[in-house]
Formats: sequence, structure tokens, C-alpha cells
Amino acid sequence: MKKGISFYFGYANNINERIRLIKEFGFDSIITSADKKFKLQNGSIKKQCKLFKKYNISLSSLHFRYEDKNLHYFWEKGKIGEKLKKNLIKDIKIAKKFGFKCVVVHVKGEYSEIGEKRLLKVLEYCEKLNLPIAIENIDCQKLFLNIFDKINHKMLKFCYDSGHNNVFDKNFDYLKKFKDKLIAVHLHDNDGNSDQHTLNKYGTIDWDNIAKKLIGFENISLDYEVILKSEKVENISDCLHEIKKQADELEEKILKYNKKYEKM
Repeated sequence: MKKGISFYFGYANNINERIRLIKEFGFDSIITSADKKFKLQNGSIKKQCKLFKKYNISLSSLHFRYEDKNLHYFWEKGKIGEKLKKNLIKDIKIAKKFGFKCVVVHVKGEYSEIGEKRLLKVLEYCEKLNLPIAIENIDCQKLFLNIFDKINHKMLKFCYDSGHNNVFDKNFDYLKKFKDKLIAVHLHDNDGNSDQHTLNKYGTIDWDNIAKKLIGFENISLDYEVILKSEKVENISDCLHEIKKQADELEEKILKYNKKYEKM
């Protein structure tokens, strides 16, 4: 299975050195954003993708540009909601141009006819380019469920975020309910109290359970969205080593359970 990582994972060192080390530690794919607010941290999306190509790193998911405080406007009348729609379409164009698998989207607010029309327009554009969007489970489960209940479209997919599930709705089984829509994963851990984007050794997620749910999805890249802030990881190399180790261990679990169930 492919193993991926977010281009920024807590170490804002030189991007050329960062991608070289990502490749050196055995990662196959990358998740990133084209948002200009991260340009100083990651470089332009054009520059990023040039480096990814140079090091033969495949492009997994591109994260939709947004301000969390504005997300609810997508479902409300007004210019901000229209701008969010245009930004999403812009990211879909960028993802298609550079070869990303999908665009991952956060949603907040209350489901509405206005938002539904906007989303359907976006999905029409996705169909033209043959590039899906993947709604990520965050802290707005009602809206997430409403979207998949009311809109049936082949370009509407699902991105599973392990850390969000562990904090916001631990007892809800997204992987079971939406397995037919799963196209991407964002993997990270936490203590169940806040969204920490940390390593497994600091968290409480049952990774054996997640491995069992990922049987049959060996074509999906195991993408880690870890952002180390307070943990005592001495340097970028130690950080990459720990994340890659977790990715390898998860793959081993998936393959182990897959063989177990094949024998039954």
C-alpha cells in the first residue's frame, strides 16, 4: 500500500530539503493545499508539484482552501457563499491540472436548498473534469449526513479522518456506513479530548479496529496528517521515522486481518 504524509507536518524547514527527506524515509504520496496563506510555509502549489514530480511522489488529495469561520456561508445566501463555491471549483481545476486524486472538503453550517444548488453545480464541474470531491468528517455530523442522504452523485466521495472521529463522534462508524464512498484517509491520533494531530503513542485510537475496516481498500494511500507541536521529537528525521513506522504498522495490520478473513 502507498503511504503518504501532509507536506507540512510541523517542521517548516526548507521545502527542497523537506521533500527530499519525505522521499528518503519511504513515503509514496503527499497531501497538501493550494491556499496562498500557506505559501511562505510550503511554497506555491506550482512549486510544490514540481518538487513532488522531481522526487516521484504521487499526489493524493488536495485540501480545499477555506477559513473555518466562513464555512457556514456556503449554505447561506450571499457573496461569501458564492466565493466559497468559486474557490472550491478553483481547487478542483488545480487538482486536475497537477494530477491529484481528489479535493478534500470541510463542511459546516445547516443544510439548505441554496447550499445544495451550489454543491450540485460544483459536482457538475467535477463530472466534466472527472475529478471527485471528498467530504471529510469533522465536527458537523448532522450536515455531513444530510449531504450524503440528499445528494446521490458519483463525484461525491468521502475522506475519513481518524482523529476527528475519535474526538467529535467516537461511537459513529463512518468507515462502515460510507465504505462505498471512501476515496481518501487522513490519519492521526489524539487523547479523545481535542483534535491534536499527533502520533499513535500519544493517542487513544483503536488502530486494530481501523485496520479491519480498511480491508479491501488497499488501493487507498495511507495518508498521515500529523502536525507535531508539543511532542518531544528531536528533529525532522525522527519525526518522519515515527510517522512512517506507524504507516507500515497499519499496513501490516490490514494485510494480516485480510489474510485471516480470507481463510475463514
